[in-house]
Parts: sequence; C-alpha cells; structure tokens
Amino acid sequence: MSENELLAKYKSVPLLTRSLMTATVVLSLAVNTNMINTSVLTLHWPSIMYRFHVHRLLTPFFVTGLGFNFLFDMLFLQSYGSQLESNTFAGRPADFAWFLLFTCLTTSVVGYFMHFAFMFQALLASVIYLWSQANTDRTVSFIFGLTFKAVYLPWVLFAYNYVLMGATIPWTMLAGIASAHLFYFLDSLYPDMGGPKLIPTPALLYRFLPSEEVAGAEFTAGGSMATNFRPGGGEAGAGRTVGGGPGVVHRWGRGCRLG
Repeated sequence: MSENELLAKYKSVPLLTRSLMTATVVLSLAVNTNMINTSVLTLHWPSIMYRFHVHRLLTPFFVTGLGFNFLFDMLFLQSYGSQLESNTFAGRPADFAWFLLFTCLTTSVVGYFMHFAFMFQALLASVIYLWSQANTDRTVSFIFGLTFKAVYLPWVLFAYNYVLMGATIPWTMLAGIASAHLFYFLDSLYPDMGGPKLIPTPALLYRFLPSEEVAGAEFTAGGSMATNFRPGGGEAGAGRTVGGGPGVVHRWGRGCRLG
C-alpha cells in the first residue's frame, strides 16, 4: 500500500475516532520509548485537585502497551469507533464527543477508588459496549469459530481477558462497560421510560462540533437531531444501526500494565 493510500485510509476515519487513535499512538509511543515520563500522564487525583493538572483526566485513556495486541486494539477502536460516529451518532459529533467525555470522567471517578493509572482498555470497552447495544441482534464471530449476538460481545471479551490475565479480573474493562451502560441508561433508556434526559450534551460542545445534516436524519429547529440514540440491530434500527456483520474475527488485546 502506497503512502498516499495510507494517508487516504487515515483521512477516511471519522474525525473524533481519528483523533482518539492519533492521541493513543502518539502518547503510547512517547511513553514506551521514554520520551515522556509516565508520571506526568497517570490518573493522580492529588495533582488534579491541588496542582490543576486537568490533563490527567484524559491522558490516562490514551496510553497503552505496544506489541501485537496494540495493533488489534487500534483496529477495534477504528472499527467500532468509526461505526458509532458514522451511524449511531450520524450527524451528531457533539453527542458522540459527550459520550466519550462522560464515560472517561465517570471511569476516572471509579479510578480514584480502584487506583487506576492508565485506562485505555476502559475507553475501548465503553465504545464496544455502546456499539453492542446498537447492534444487539447482529452476529459476530470470535476465535475458534465461536459465533454469538453482538449484545454479548463485551462480556465475551471480558471473559477472554480474564483467562489471558491468569484469572485476574480486568477491572479497567469492567469500569468502562459500567460507565458506558450508565450513559446508555441515562441518555436513552430512562427517557424512554418517561423520565427526563438527565445528561444532555453541553451546549459548548455544539459550538465546536455543530450538528451536520445527513441523509435520512431529521433535525429540530435548534439544529439538533430529532431522533436520539436507540438500540437497534433488527428492523427497528434499520438505517440507524452500525455494521459489523458475520465473519469478523475478534482478538482482544490483553492489555499491559505500565509504570
């Protein structure tokens, strides 16, 4: 593949997903080659609260170990992140950004009690979890030819990681799944039950990431999407759910502890 083809492939990734991938590659390379000291990027709440190192609320999500599993992690982030951004959140980049920020901030609070240092696996798990909720009836394939509905994918990957880590619970993954489910419940399920939308997207995000008109999407007078995120995978989600489909082999990275 030529340099121009690689660049075109990179540019074809939606903006926010591309930004997540770029930040992860740059920071992970910098940390693993000792260009940056890990201590300035970790989740360290005393530094956040007393030294105003607010960057520590985000940088832990973009640092992971290098190696073979890193490539698969990047493929997963590119695939599921792109599908969420281009389909489930079609025309609503601010809402997708809010999902990412909400899950990162929620996981950071959990990280305070669980003493997390880096949480890339939590970010990746949250993206995959929300994708699975948008594609509940899709069929995905795992290693050894195992097939199942997409709604079970996060838990299959969780169990797979549990085995790879020597029967050690991957707490960062669990925190990411829990944060994504909290967002899904407050943003979609609870309003569907008649409750108010408790976590609306901050207006500031719409200023930087305005909604875009896309085919088949309806907008309110204020410019936001008239149809919010709803689970799909079957006829009810036609045209709104994201892809995947049968025949996709998933190999979940083990994850590396740094520092």
